[in-house]
Amino acid sequence: MKKIIIFLLIFTLFFLNTFSMAHELGNNRIITVSMAGDVMMDGSIKRQIDRNGYAYPWEKVRNYFQSSDLSIVNLETSITTRGKKWPEKEYNFRSYPETLKPMKEAGIDVVTLANNHTLDYGFEGLMDTLNHLEKNEIAYAGGGRNKREALMGTVIEREGVKIGIISFSRVIPDVKWYATDKKLGLVGAYDGYTKDMMKRIEELKKEVDIVILSIHWGKEGNVEPRPEEIAVARKAIDMGADIVMGHHPHVLQGIEVYKGKPIFYSLGNFVFGSKNDLNRTTMIGQVIIEDKKIDRIKIIPCTIINGRPIPVDDEKKREKIDYIKALSSPLKTSISEDGIIEINDNIIQKKRWRCYVRACIRRWRSQRLLSYRVL
Repeated sequence: MKKIIIFLLIFTLFFLNTFSMAHELGNNRIITVSMAGDVMMDGSIKRQIDRNGYAYPWEKVRNYFQSSDLSIVNLETSITTRGKKWPEKEYNFRSYPETLKPMKEAGIDVVTLANNHTLDYGFEGLMDTLNHLEKNEIAYAGGGRNKREALMGTVIEREGVKIGIISFSRVIPDVKWYATDKKLGLVGAYDGYTKDMMKRIEELKKEVDIVILSIHWGKEGNVEPRPEEIAVARKAIDMGADIVMGHHPHVLQGIEVYKGKPIFYSLGNFVFGSKNDLNRTTMIGQVIIEDKKIDRIKIIPCTIINGRPIPVDDEKKREKIDYIKALSSPLKTSISEDGIIEINDNIIQKKRWRCYVRACIRRWRSQRLLSYRVL
């Protein structure tokens, strides 16, 4: 009799836990945010577009973005047919306005503008970029017709979850690129001048559930973040940022989870003319948000071929994930073989509870208390 009572107690706990989990999963709002690095459609990519059409850059990855609730990339080019090259700049990028419609159709919702190429064709080019983005209903952050607009960023709501995106650059070629109260431009966050960024993070966190900070920083070619980038990223999270999305080095850097919040130090190139294997190695970083909290990260490894990203096949996937694991290891980030980073302790505890209950039931079955299959 005592054994039967114990069994009934375990079975009841198992049933209630399963019902509770099903109820929670049914009510929780699950949002997938996909992020990728530098995008520009000039140079060798423009030649590919001329041969293959405006949708060429997105053909192999569009399903990932279209199936996400929110997708963000760093737009590292002017979108214009006008303007003059900014003087004394080594590289100046300008892309066709017609490239934006396929970008939108591929699922890109937001682009970040605070970087070192948005004004490559001057203020005329930046104005055209803003106008073309608005015409194609692609939201933007980090640039604007004045400083207030550049600081403001954008807020996107999905399934009742408000997500704010702001963008700043620590790589700005000329002080004339800075937006003012009366002049269009970008917003920066160099050391000693991060107060605008931190203030905006604090303000935005009061308005939204999730704050995404896009930041252009780092040294080109470096596969490790520098101490100053680590310090800025952690302070941004201390001030209220939930996700830090970094880019500029043109190579991948590691992922850190700080206070339960992910920092992608560099997402590398994405749609970009890339010279070597490190430049061509890239990823889509997917952050899964459950019930307004960050639950886990999923890594989609890609290789850039002829300027466009292509997801790797199963044979190469393990190799690419191992590489990202190696980059993230100094940051004490654990990544599974499938490219998953678990963050939400509640989910982990539920999985452990399921395993415990199943073990108890198996033990009772072995003692012949059960004559039928429970699971």
